[in-house]
Amino acid sequence: MSTMSTMSTVSGTATTSRVSTMFSMASGHLTLLSVVLVLTLPSTVQAQNEGFPNTKEQGRAATEYRDDVIQLVAAYYYSQRNHDSTWLLIEVALTTEERMTIHRNALRLITPDGTELALATQERFSRDVERVRQLVQNARTSRHGTGAYFNRRNQSEEIRFFSLPGSRLVADDFRVDRFRFALGDLFFESPTGAWEDGIYTLVLEHEDTRVAVPIVLE
Repeated sequence: MSTMSTMSTVSGTATTSRVSTMFSMASGHLTLLSVVLVLTLPSTVQAQNEGFPNTKEQGRAATEYRDDVIQLVAAYYYSQRNHDSTWLLIEVALTTEERMTIHRNALRLITPDGTELALATQERFSRDVERVRQLVQNARTSRHGTGAYFNRRNQSEEIRFFSLPGSRLVADDFRVDRFRFALGDLFFESPTGAWEDGIYTLVLEHEDTRVAVPIVLE
């Protein structure tokens, strides 16, 4: 064999060896990446679930919370994608195993930056009645029917924290127990006049009971 042929063969062998080595290294990195993804993704999902324990999605914009003490459903189909104004509408329904009287102060909304917002007052609600009325009208076709989750309860009570002019009287609390559920609308007012996209938290606290439900605005 000539010298040129020998050099060509050696060069080809070296090139093939380098390609094989690079392929092996790439395969190794891909395998390692796959292992990392397999180990990491479940942990991420678990961490997200731990942020809102005892909750279950019941649709694009509806979440159910359930434990041994309380069951609560929150729905916000219209407001999830229409929140560039002052008011946020959340439909809720809930029941408890033990008799409870829940005051409006037990409910609040925590913004993505940690700011805590109380329910709007009836006074503020009444002052902006035209805008509120338009919101309620627009949301009519997006209602979720939260009471359907509690059809085993024989009685229901309306949550009457808010009232449009000329309609029902306002009440600052409502009662629930193992035979009765309550349902109604919650209204929160943005301090800035609009609601940014993000994950908010609807919280109910009553004595030793605490419920936290995600409210995801897009």
